[in-house]
Amino acid sequence: MQSDEPLSGFSTTVLCAFGHELAPYPYQARLAREGLPDLLRVPTGGGKTVAAVLPWLWRTTAFPEVTPRRLVYVLPLRTLVEQTANKVAAWLSNLGLRASPDPAQSAREDKVVLQVLMGGADRDDDLWQLEPGRRAILIGTQDMILSRALMRGYAEARAKWPISYALLHSDTQWVFDETQLLGPALPTSAQLQGLRDTLGTAAPTKTMWMSATLAEDGLATVDHDVTALRTVELSAEDRVGDLARRLNATRVVERLDLPTANKGYPSALAKELLERHRPGTRTIAVLNTVERATAVCAAVRKADPQADVVLIHSRFRPAERGSLMTQVEEDPPLAGRIVISTQVLEAGVDISSRTLFSEAAPWSSIVQRAGRCNRAGEFEVASLLWGLPPTGRAPAAPYTQEDVDAAAEALIELQSVAVTSTELQQREVKQALELHPVVRRRDLLQLFDTMPDLTGADIDVSPWIREGDDGGVFVAWRDWSATGGRPGEDEPWPSREELCPAPLADVRKLTASDSGARRVWVRDRIDGVWRRANRRDVVPGVVLLADASGGGYDPVLGWSMDSRAPAPTLTPVQPSHSVSENDSMGEDPLTSRGQPWVSLTQHLEDVDNEVRKVAETTASPGMSPAHITAAALAGRYHDLGKCHDVFQETLRTVGQSPITGLLAKTPGGRIRHSRPYFRHELVSALMLSHPSCRLLDGQPERDLITYLTAAHHGKVRLSVRSVGEESTAEPPLVLGVAEGDKTPPFSMASSEQVGQLTLSTASLRLGAEAGDSWTTRAVSLRDRPDLGPFRLAFLEALVRIADMRVSRSYREGT
Repeated sequence: MQSDEPLSGFSTTVLCAFGHELAPYPYQARLAREGLPDLLRVPTGGGKTVAAVLPWLWRTTAFPEVTPRRLVYVLPLRTLVEQTANKVAAWLSNLGLRASPDPAQSAREDKVVLQVLMGGADRDDDLWQLEPGRRAILIGTQDMILSRALMRGYAEARAKWPISYALLHSDTQWVFDETQLLGPALPTSAQLQGLRDTLGTAAPTKTMWMSATLAEDGLATVDHDVTALRTVELSAEDRVGDLARRLNATRVVERLDLPTANKGYPSALAKELLERHRPGTRTIAVLNTVERATAVCAAVRKADPQADVVLIHSRFRPAERGSLMTQVEEDPPLAGRIVISTQVLEAGVDISSRTLFSEAAPWSSIVQRAGRCNRAGEFEVASLLWGLPPTGRAPAAPYTQEDVDAAAEALIELQSVAVTSTELQQREVKQALELHPVVRRRDLLQLFDTMPDLTGADIDVSPWIREGDDGGVFVAWRDWSATGGRPGEDEPWPSREELCPAPLADVRKLTASDSGARRVWVRDRIDGVWRRANRRDVVPGVVLLADASGGGYDPVLGWSMDSRAPAPTLTPVQPSHSVSENDSMGEDPLTSRGQPWVSLTQHLEDVDNEVRKVAETTASPGMSPAHITAAALAGRYHDLGKCHDVFQETLRTVGQSPITGLLAKTPGGRIRHSRPYFRHELVSALMLSHPSCRLLDGQPERDLITYLTAAHHGKVRLSVRSVGEESTAEPPLVLGVAEGDKTPPFSMASSEQVGQLTLSTASLRLGAEAGDSWTTRAVSLRDRPDLGPFRLAFLEALVRIADMRVSRSYREGT
């Protein structure tokens, strides 16, 4: 199929995507005709990934006016993200919509952007934001995507939070897969859809949940009405042919009599696995904890050093995890392969085994794990082995004892029975109702403010996203032998390949370490320097650096607190054009990095024009013309504050400028102002608010224009206050601005004039009159019925995206 040909039919799309003869299942064709439903109830192995992606992709050209242009695919596990991204990349490449089948390759020329949201700095990571009018598929874990939907993006620069938030809540089709593993993310996803429906969005946004067993009432929350949900299930027409063979494949249930003590358990299970393994086949063992999986893997290797054994769990860096998953997925060698795993292989991973062992776990997990055994009916006889986890402290962890016991009773009843996946799914087994905190409307509104509290802390969104602390923190290792065992002043932000998920509890222990080599470092969100992390810094989503000489990571074992061997380091990949990850309060990356000399007059005109272009290519039926006009005017005035002497003095220290007037951009490196936390966009807002400034005379959206002007770097938003030592400075400062600061007269390309102004910070101070308070006016915009948080963030994004695109054009000479 040629890349410039329209997709003429869904069957053709499927055929071209796979590159060989393959007819869609009837239910998949139904989704293409009717659109994605609210709930898709399909058994494991039933082609849910195809059903989530290809019908949407076909409809973006067949029915573009009613199909969101972004697809956000949420999965519970990183291994599922990588596998799904590889599949989708291959489909897009076969369809001529993507230049490369490698999801890590640049997407600059792609007709459909494919972005894996996994944190860290990477090349072209912000392309889906810079080109919001382009079709895009975003794939990530519930942690990475829902944290962004809650304005607290894990492993994402704080300044980017409002952009991600805006686009995820507009013109987006959400898909949540493997819902039985989502935990609190499930009610959060339903509640967010309900809040979008209630508060309004710039463009329609929908959600589809995919599961074999999820009932409609499982999606009921205080703001999400489930009475009218559209549900699609397999029909009799679906249950024939290849899918029937999958649905009717059997595995024989057998219990293993394993030791109850931790000490003898790994070696006993290793012996059973080796005895039951068959040459040329894959044997899978799924353990409930990383620690037990690691111990069993070591026992297998000790018992048979020649055995082909792969250990895979959630605590590997992407580089090693990708290599291990390749081994897991490829056809086993003549001697066969034994895969030791945790829940990362519990669902979604399209692999099969002749022999599968599972520790007793909640019934929904048993059903999913069984789906990795004789998955396509390729074996006449297959074995589903199970055993009780060893007793000791919290033997059922990470599950409840009641759920594990109920599943064990059901498995005992099935001893020696050959069961299908459908029979397992239909069996009624007691499982405790999961109770999770629900994000309420007041919580969502509170999260809109991204300024840390007075202690430097943020609202913790993790209770709405995931249970437990596994993988809550990201650690990268660096060689600091030349810098005295600590990060250098300009230590780069970690790239994606360097980041290893690590448990909160383990990393918090390192913050108390007296050994310099075992300390961890965090980038201060105010000063932008790497400093030693304390226990309070170790929160979900934080990115930390560690000294490689102190160990803590093994390429074979993954995250390992016991490992003292130096951790192998990776070379950080620096982004080509994305917003700097060093988004401290004083950082101004779009002003200097690789820029030519640009006058302030020229830049304001360029961004004004670019906002209108972005708005024209971005669906926004929920926005009024007045809203879009306000965004365009904010683009025209966004950098007025760069006329301030502090900013101009900084830019002119770079060298002799060929421009005699006021500057907006300059070549050179990192911007450091004489006032450390100086924010030019705050000056812009104070200028527009000044009673002597006539630029907004006659404008009905004065407050909106002023707010969007202030928010165009994501740092001056609802709350504005002094940071660091500013409050005790003389005179006191607020983000580098002092009462009585003067700005010079300025003429714009539009012939508008601004006279000299004397700035007042009164509206920013505590105790300011309610009607004149900056925060009061900003909150009023957020709570306006015609705006609300989702629409207001969308307008912020229009201005910010336009500014970033113009800066990119300067940098690239386009």
